[in-house]
Formats: sequence, structure tokens, C-alpha cells
Amino acid sequence: APPPPPPPPPLGAWPICDPTPVRPVGALRVPSVPAALHSGGDDSFLLLDMERQLTLYRGPVGEGARASAIGDVAALPAFAPGVTIARAVCLAATDGQPSKAWLASGGHWDGSLCLSTAHGGGGLRLRLAVHSETVTCVALSRCARYVLSGSLDATALLWDFGRAGLAGLAAPGAEASPRPSHVLRGHGGDVLCVAVSSVLRVCAVASRDGHACLYLLRDGRRVRTFTSPDATPIDAVLLSDAGYVLLSSSAATALHLFALNGQRVWSARLDGGVSCLSLSPCHNALLLGLDTGDVLAWALFDRTPLITYEACPGPVVCLAVSEAHLLVATSTRHVLKYPPPPQAGLLTPGLVVARPPR
Repeated sequence: APPPPPPPPPLGAWPICDPTPVRPVGALRVPSVPAALHSGGDDSFLLLDMERQLTLYRGPVGEGARASAIGDVAALPAFAPGVTIARAVCLAATDGQPSKAWLASGGHWDGSLCLSTAHGGGGLRLRLAVHSETVTCVALSRCARYVLSGSLDATALLWDFGRAGLAGLAAPGAEASPRPSHVLRGHGGDVLCVAVSSVLRVCAVASRDGHACLYLLRDGRRVRTFTSPDATPIDAVLLSDAGYVLLSSSAATALHLFALNGQRVWSARLDGGVSCLSLSPCHNALLLGLDTGDVLAWALFDRTPLITYEACPGPVVCLAVSEAHLLVATSTRHVLKYPPPPQAGLLTPGLVVARPPR
């Protein structure tokens, strides 16, 4: 009889991350530099490039992937110079699949916020010209009800599209020119990044002045202010449904995790600048894309490495993670597909169960 399997490690023991780099399981070279990605649960993903072309790719990631253009490039205004487009555009889907995806785009020269369908034939649904300056950042809630936009005018606008969410824009009788539900003020510099969580019922707005503020979705009231320990501009912010706020400062190449009550959990410095951030579907794993081409996967609560990925052939510009895979796009026009980080062992803040090999 075969020997019995080894006993599992004690509860709470951290598994040792295998130092062997995990190679991509698929690679694709696209016509233009990507700006945003959305990964479905199957072998399909959406890609918006710097030329404002939205494309749906089907099939395994590789040369055999089938590409279908969605919408008209000329429908979206041209992007303004000097804007980080990866922060100014956002792709989201109400059902987690590209079949019902929406595109919220800022960074346009006319200061507008555009909402477009990213499925079927596509098409621009709303063009909202409310900000007085260029829109620098956009975020969508996972339920597609809330849209948050930040601008060079030092304000953020919160849009509430009701229970129907963005899907209601295509319904007969939809309001042609909706107004923002709340104007979020309180920053002394350009708003650089935003995040929204319909689970926590809050949104986060961070700016060049080194402060990030939390606002309630219900009434737009400011309830908390976080200050970057480095006193540098905050150019990326994430909200975890577990009740954490992550701030990133590329000037200091630093990351800071705070609890919602304002207490700092940890800080970390990296060798390269962080170009993009994302959370796993369970919101317990943090994915980092670096200017050096490295991709890191940490446990959110204490930065424990979960997996080692082989470096990309160029600086990472955006990434998207699902239960099935991790997609990474680079400035060299490559889209790489990796296995997702191990999420089954992540149970609760700071607790991981290492499972014995089968």
C-alpha cells in the first residue's frame, strides 16, 4: 500500500512560496499599447488600447485568439496629453463576463466623462461634461451602480445610476443628462486616483497633496482622511471589501495599507515603481505590476509572497485577475496569461492554511 500522505502543517502556518518562477501559459502581441483589461471567467477578455479601440478576444491567449472590434473609435474624444490613461479608463461587467461589460473613460481633451457599452456592437451611451478640467481617474463599483470620477479641478463626482445600474442607460426613457449625486471636495491638489466599494458603502479619493479621503456613498459626507507617510502624491488607491485602504506613491516607490479606522497596518518599499494594482476576486490577495516588468502577488494583510511569476518583457501597464487566470499587459504590446495566485488557502486576515500536495 502507498505510504500515507504527510500530515498538514499546523493551522495558521504559512506555506513557503516556491522560488521557481511561474512562466506564462499564453502570450499575445496586440496592435497598440493596452490601456485597460477586463478578464472573463472563460477564455475571453476585453482590451482597450491607447488608440481608443475596444477589442474582444476569444479563445486561448496566443496567436490563435480571435479578435472582434467593438464600437467606433471616432465616437470617443481623443485622449489629452499628460494623462495616465490606465487610471482614466475602467472596464467593468455586472455579471463578471464580457457579455455585459461597460467602459467608463476619462482623460479626454474636452474634460468629459464617457460611458459606453463594451459588448455587442458597443456604442457611446453618455457623454458627461461636468468637470471643469480633464478627468484624470475613473472607478466603477462591481455592481455597476456607482461611477466615480476625479479631475484636475481638485474635485471628484459620484454618480448613482440606481438599482438598474449602467444597464438602465439603454432602457427606454433613460435620463439623457443625469447629474452627479454628490460633489466630493476637500483636496488641495489635482485628484489622481479614486476607488469605490458598494460593499463598504464608501469611496476613496486621493490627490497630489498626499491625502486620501473616504466619503459615504449615501450622502457624500467625508468620514476619514489618510495622509501618505512619505508626504508624496498618492497616485493609486484600492479599497478591499475586508475593510482596508491601500495607498501607493510612485514618487517614493512605497505602499501603505490602512484599516478603515485610520490605523496603518504595514508599509513597504519596492525597487521599482508600481504601475498598476489589483485585488483578487476574494479581495485577500494583492497583485502588483512594476515598471521593471515584475509581477508580484502578496497576501494583502501582511505582504507574504504567494507565488513567483516570471518577469514580463516590458513595463507592466495594466492587469486583470479572475478565478481562472491573471492577464498582464505591457508597454511593449504584449498580453501574457499566468495562473492566478493561490487563493483557496487565504481564509481571513493574516491566516493561511497550507494544503499538503496531492
